[in-house]
Parts: sequence; C-alpha cells; structure tokens
Amino acid sequence: MNKIFFALVMLGVVSLSAQEKTTLPQIGVKTGANMASFNGKNVKNNDYIVGLSAGVYWHIPVTSQFAVQPEINFTRIGGRLEDKVVEKTKTTVKNKNKITLDYIEVPIMFKYYPAGSRFNIEVGPQVGFNIYAHNNATTTTINHITHHNPYSNSLPTFSNSAYNDNVVTTRAKRDVQDLFKTFDYGLNFGLGYNLTDHVNVGARCYMGLKKIAENVNETRETKASIKNHSFSIGVGYSF
Repeated sequence: MNKIFFALVMLGVVSLSAQEKTTLPQIGVKTGANMASFNGKNVKNNDYIVGLSAGVYWHIPVTSQFAVQPEINFTRIGGRLEDKVVEKTKTTVKNKNKITLDYIEVPIMFKYYPAGSRFNIEVGPQVGFNIYAHNNATTTTINHITHHNPYSNSLPTFSNSAYNDNVVTTRAKRDVQDLFKTFDYGLNFGLGYNLTDHVNVGARCYMGLKKIAENVNETRETKASIKNHSFSIGVGYSF
C-alpha cells in the first residue's frame, strides 16, 4: 500500500505538468461529515465517532475524462477504544476512551469521468498533520469482593449489595498530543457526482497507512498499531 501511495503522488506531478492548455481549472470550497475509527494490529473493541470537515480544492481538468484535484482540508476524526486489565490483586480496570483528533489534510485526488459524464470515480494519496488530540476517558475500577455474606442463607429476601464488588468510576478530559504522531499518510477512494456546473456531492473512504499511536492510556499492557480510518460524505461548490 505504501508503494501505491508514492506512485500516486508521482502520477499527480506528471498529470499537472501534462495539463491541456484549453481546460479551465476551478477553485472551490467544500464541507461535510465523517464517521471515523481506528484500526490496526491489536486494536480491539473500537467504535466510530462523528466529525466535521471543511476545506478548499483546485479542480484541474487534464482531458475530458480525467482531472486532478489537490485539496486542503480541516478534518475532525478519531475513534472510541475500550480495554480491560485484570490485575493479580483481583482488581479489574476498564477504560473507555473517546479520542478526538484534528488534522490539516492535503489529498491529491485523481478523478475519472466515464464517457465525459457528471459521475466520477476518484482515488488519491493524502498526507495529514495533527494539530489537536484530546481524550474523554472513563475509567472503571472494580475491586472484587471474595468473602462470603454470612446472612445470605438466613435472610434470603435481603439484598447482598453490601457484599458486592466495590466499583469506582472516574472521568477525565486530557490532552494526549504527546501520544499521537504529528504526521499521517494514507489513501482515499471515492465516488462523486456534479449536480450542476458549480455544485457537486461525493462520498470518500480514507485508509491510513501510518501508525499514529501505540497506546492511549497507562493501564493497557498490549501495545497496538493504531491507524486512522474514516468514511465521509460532503458537498462542494466550484466558482
């Protein structure tokens, strides 16, 4: 996948240099929403978060069926991670992490318009620069009670709650910028449609190729290879 990434970057450079002089590039703005999560080795119990994106693009027709579109976008992605650690002292620690990551992203999309239609298929590399990383963490510590309730047999109608596990839940919001790498890169795949000469809509999937973190809390024993993954929909306007 890394070889594909760099091959597409080189293709973009060649395509821009080969642009036909008769075509007219268009500058546009775009906005949309995305669903993002983490994937990678040892990444388990993960879930999506919803974020927003906005940016500008430069649509450069190369032929009647092929175009190159560099973009600069602000995107909020991230994900939810859960893990559980059972200690020898018969204490269980459960962590729920909602990670929010803000990126300045620079994709270069290669768009193909079959038979010159308004519909297009796109693919392209992307680099991203992390400018914000925040974790809304919920930690639940369970101290397991192992002794027997002496009244459980004689008073069966009474609750045994006094002898249940001791559960303590804490919530914290903290900056985790130091846990995440600044630079990210990956590949985009998507579909688009030009509603008019100025308005367009599209859907896009991003697959991160670079490990951006190994851990998001101190209690996790197994290191993970955390990578970004997102699906987005959006609308654009070309001037």
